[in-house]
Amino acid sequence: MHRRIVVLATALCLSTLACAHDRVSPEEQLETATDHYEIALGSAQNGAYDDAKKHIEMALDAVPTHGDSLYLLGLLQLHEGRTIVEFIESEMCLTDEAALAQRERADDLHRQAHESFDLATQAYTEDDPGLGRAYNSMAVVSLYFHDYERAKGELEHALDTQFYTEKYSALANLGWAYYEAGDLVAAMTELRQAVLINPDYCVGRYRLAQVYLDYDMTEAALEQAMTVVNDDRCPIQDVHRVAGIAQMRMGHSDAAGQSFRACLDLAPRSCLADACREFQTVAAAGAQTTSRAGSP
Repeated sequence: MHRRIVVLATALCLSTLACAHDRVSPEEQLETATDHYEIALGSAQNGAYDDAKKHIEMALDAVPTHGDSLYLLGLLQLHEGRTIVEFIESEMCLTDEAALAQRERADDLHRQAHESFDLATQAYTEDDPGLGRAYNSMAVVSLYFHDYERAKGELEHALDTQFYTEKYSALANLGWAYYEAGDLVAAMTELRQAVLINPDYCVGRYRLAQVYLDYDMTEAALEQAMTVVNDDRCPIQDVHRVAGIAQMRMGHSDAAGQSFRACLDLAPRSCLADACREFQTVAAAGAQTTSRAGSP
């Protein structure tokens, strides 16, 4: 009898909790999700990523289609994946089996991020500014996987979003998708537009410099590259390589050597540093040749 009473009481308690949850209005559920999202956003901004994920789970438990929470989840997954890639390529330039396993983990996190961004696009309404950001972020992942056609489609969606206020970012990514696909003219068009909209957008200028360099517009490439180099807000290692190559082509071997040295100084153990080290050797040889040619 006592056991039967306990079972009935437990069932009654669970039923009461379920009914209480059912009585929560959609407005109250949305408020709960938004509260947890805002806590998660604050935690993420402070680097407390585990706490951020915990509150995102609570937000999505209240409203599974909460667009901002799905988007933030994608950003956290993307950040974690990028951190792994940066460690492999920028900090150590690792190529062993352990690095391969880490890259597979990074790839998996990028796939999860793409899925979260995709769910966010389905959750946002047409007039939500987050819709364009989500499409643009999907394209960032597609570029990572070298899926340029998919990236182009996602970026076209982002640019078609009426209230997306960071279209310069989507234009820069679209330009890069064209560049990676080998269409330098289309890449130049989109990247010029990105820089025109936001002259302070470092990534856009760096990418435009690379396109100019490949299109043999050397002086224009150097101008764009040096604009990024001279901006303390833009610690982009590869732009020093671009500047150095442009300077070598123009016969400025000493300046090129300094650019390649700056590339090395930013991340001396990175994979890119190996390339800059080789270019630095070429620039030094060129400087010696110029010096001998100028001797009486």
